[in-house]
Amino acid sequence: GGGRQMDRLAGFLFLLSFAFGQQSVQYVHLAFTGNVTEMVVGWYTQAATNESVVQFGSQSNQLDQSAYGAANSWREGYGYNHFVLLTGLKPNTEYYYVCGDPSGGWSNQTSFMTQPLKEAGPFTIGIWGDMGITNSENTMARVIERGQKGEFDWIFHVGDISYADDHVFSFQSTWNSFFQSMQPLMTRYPYMVVPGNHEWASRDPFLYFATRNFVVYNHRFMMPSANPQAQSMYYSFDYANVHIISMSTETSYPNAPYGSAGDFGDELAWLEADLQEANLPENRKIRPWIIVMGHRPIYSSAVGYSKNGVPINSILHPSNSLTLQETFEDLFYKYHVDIAFNGHVHSYERNYPTYKNKRTSGYENPKSTFNIVIGNGGNIEGKEQDWTTPQPEWSGFRFGSDYGYGLLTISNDTHLEWSFYSASDNVLRDQVNVVKN
Repeated sequence: GGGRQMDRLAGFLFLLSFAFGQQSVQYVHLAFTGNVTEMVVGWYTQAATNESVVQFGSQSNQLDQSAYGAANSWREGYGYNHFVLLTGLKPNTEYYYVCGDPSGGWSNQTSFMTQPLKEAGPFTIGIWGDMGITNSENTMARVIERGQKGEFDWIFHVGDISYADDHVFSFQSTWNSFFQSMQPLMTRYPYMVVPGNHEWASRDPFLYFATRNFVVYNHRFMMPSANPQAQSMYYSFDYANVHIISMSTETSYPNAPYGSAGDFGDELAWLEADLQEANLPENRKIRPWIIVMGHRPIYSSAVGYSKNGVPINSILHPSNSLTLQETFEDLFYKYHVDIAFNGHVHSYERNYPTYKNKRTSGYENPKSTFNIVIGNGGNIEGKEQDWTTPQPEWSGFRFGSDYGYGLLTISNDTHLEWSFYSASDNVLRDQVNVVKN
């Protein structure tokens, strides 16, 4: 059928690209492991290669070290995803690298910075969500420009990455297009991710069974999960003075949207153990900040997510804010999580420190976790501008009229600053300073 013709066409185009010298190594991207001496390099080739190799070194064009990895493929004809773990790196150091292999060719040389040790001073994370390749042109242009100026150190994308499922009959090419658009960032900055609902499966009937249950997400990204069963669904890592917890709001807890069965293990047990460890006084002294990343929010004052300031579940939107609250809020409170960053709602909202639907404090010595919804990176489904009225007391600032992105600067052990920018005009729309001493 059409699928086979498309495959044949893809094969022909691939040969054509070879003839015109287009690189066979594409969609290079980086990820942390949480170890300051390591970095994961990932890339894609349409055809199988003999090896997966990264050549690297601390001086440009003197790539005197090699590391080897492996490639995975989720379906024949849909390319190979290569991953190589680099070890023995010096912290806070620039490394130059190429990836590929002698049989299939090499990428262009680019470089990355390894993680700093804790004393290295302020750093900035670029944060956005719900992006895709449609309506995201402005956001992409803004964040790429900032990346090229070195205005952040790494990136977190809080789910709903490529929206390939919404491009029903161009699922694979949408994923590829997203990676291609983000190459100026992904080749230089670790691009950390969590799964959103749009990562669940392809809606193409020929691909649905091959892709369902986050298959492509887990093949195209390699996040630092301590539990192999979790794949890249949930994990945590340290960066300087911050402990980052990346959770799956989609799976792996009771009444999760896509199955609480143990496909990816028991996230709840993992989370409590991880928080307990991170909150030990000796660990909190080194890493006073605990930040959670997860796709769906507990608190959002968009219609369908809460009513009169109380989180609700709604099949329509789909929202499971009430389930999330019942499952996770007490853990966040008990172990003093500082901030949760979420997406899913296609707008921006900054909430106050809140617990059990009541605002607990301002941002100076916050008494509980506060969450920021940054689900307006772009996306084919459009902007969310349907807010509940009146605005709940826990909601600090709402903005739905444009797409955008945020920058989180961790200044030191007691101060951080969050800034939100709208994408079309790059205007600073919201800013908050958090102080704890």
